[in-house]
Formats: sequence, C-alpha cells, structure tokens
Amino acid sequence: MTHTLKGRTALITGASKGLGKAMALTLAQAGASIALVSRDGTRLNDVAQQIRDGGGSAEVFVADVSDEAQVAKVRAAFSEKVGSALHILIN
Repeated sequence: MTHTLKGRTALITGASKGLGKAMALTLAQAGASIALVSRDGTRLNDVAQQIRDGGGSAEVFVADVSDEAQVAKVRAAFSEKVGSALHILIN
C-alpha cells in the first residue's frame, strides 16, 4: 500500500536539522509541499534545495518560534506564499 500526501501542505518548525529535517524530507518524498521554519536560514535553504532536487516543493521561513512577533510574520508570509491550507503541523 502506497501513501501519498500530494495536495497536502506541511509546516515543520526546527526543519534545518535533526528530526525536523528528516520529517521534512520524508513528507516531501510522500508528495507533500513543505514549509520549513527555523532560525538557521542557510541550513533551511540547504534542506529546501534537497527537497526541490528530489522533485518536491519547499518554502523557507526564517524565524525563532519562541518570539510571538516572528511567529506572526511567518503566519503572514505563509498565507502570502502558500495560501491558507495547512494540513500537517510539526513543531
């Protein structure tokens, strides 16, 4: 049985390394569009490129999620770039 997440969007915080990165890559392989969030823009861009190189879709949002103002900016930027549909949230 093959699971597909095509047409689904996942937002993952801490996506620049470790478990967040692994989940982002795995969900992208399953067809989900990925919104990557972390404080490390360089690493996020590397993860996004890996997803794109594999044929997936990824958007990068640099933010410290412990800061409410930065979270609000991510929310606004996400809505602008991706739309309002968020199906999977990992944080």
